[in-house]
Amino acid sequence: MQIMDADVIIAGAGPAGAIAACVLASSGVSVLVIEKALFPRYKVCGGGLTHKIISEIPLDLGPVIEAPVFSIRFSCGFKEIFTRNSATPMMYCTMRDRLDKFILDEAVQKGAVVRFEEQVTGVTQDAAGVKVETSKGTYHARLLIGAEGASGTVSRAIGLRDHIMQGLAWEAELKPPPGFLEKFGSTVFLDWGTFPGGYGWIFPKKDHISVGVGGPATLSKGMMPYYERFLASAGITTDISKAGELAFSETLSLKSWPIPVRVKKTQFHKGNIMIAGDAAGLTDPLTGEGIYYAVRSGKLAAKACIDHLSGDSGAMAAYTRSVNDELMNELTEANRIKAIFNMMPGTIHNWVKTSDRAWGAFGKILRGERFYADVRSGFGTLRFFWGLSCWFAGIVSRIKENRYVKRNY
Repeated sequence: MQIMDADVIIAGAGPAGAIAACVLASSGVSVLVIEKALFPRYKVCGGGLTHKIISEIPLDLGPVIEAPVFSIRFSCGFKEIFTRNSATPMMYCTMRDRLDKFILDEAVQKGAVVRFEEQVTGVTQDAAGVKVETSKGTYHARLLIGAEGASGTVSRAIGLRDHIMQGLAWEAELKPPPGFLEKFGSTVFLDWGTFPGGYGWIFPKKDHISVGVGGPATLSKGMMPYYERFLASAGITTDISKAGELAFSETLSLKSWPIPVRVKKTQFHKGNIMIAGDAAGLTDPLTGEGIYYAVRSGKLAAKACIDHLSGDSGAMAAYTRSVNDELMNELTEANRIKAIFNMMPGTIHNWVKTSDRAWGAFGKILRGERFYADVRSGFGTLRFFWGLSCWFAGIVSRIKENRYVKRNY
């Protein structure tokens, strides 16, 4: 009889893995978390926490909140600039190294065991459970959750990397010029409609700003030029020789990161193994946001583990159904809306600028008070035309991206 090192092994200690560990340990399940890095570790991410993310994390996140956001400064093609304000915070900003460690620390306090600086190298399973091979040893458990991010070692090992569209983001942490945070410390900068299928952002933090650009990986060569133009449009430069012309900022870091986006419903388990978060491609194709989907899928995976260990033989299949019905319904709808935006960004930009109704809808979706699927539902009996419009917009969107590649590469 095989001796088990834990009831559940979790590969990866980001939001999906850490929240799953919290839920499982709180329920008395023995948990072993295997993490390739040493926490805290830097993670490329704007770090925007929407209200729906915060409501999914059963912890007081006050200690890791860096800045509340009350306004968004929009631009389209670096022009037509306007700012929209909210009387209450639209979202909150954090640093992922602090957030991820905060959640993981809670899991450890509840009884989870963590092995840092250990890379998963192989996975096999049989009727008894799962064997996980790492750079430092071999472990056995009844169940495994693959939540190690975009690298997806577990998901690759069990053949669940289908229907994933690759995105890419570049992000820098910058020391802003004097007075910048005093003026924009509660403002997010958002440039959209300039880079096909992507956008640029500036998120305020306690003592610096996070500046990033992202979009389809096929347009990766155009991202750094777009990044430099985006900085200049905000009056910021990292070139000391131009400090007299534009505000100078020190670059604390500049890194790229893959963004896996699953575009079709599929399997999220195989045998006694489940995948969650970025490892499952659960990322918003419209915004690139993945924290909510990581946390939510982590909680669903933890529930499936608890149910399975309690004798429910259908718990793993129920996990796949839950992810498809709840999360993939939203993500596939977001992909359709992304195509609509790519087809007519200037029109939507102007609509948000001039229409309180459009601004209100934007805010409700951001806060999680409304869902992407509500857009389609609003068409009522005319939903067919929504589907037809999205199909046509998808064709136009792909043409725009291809033209961008031909024009710039």
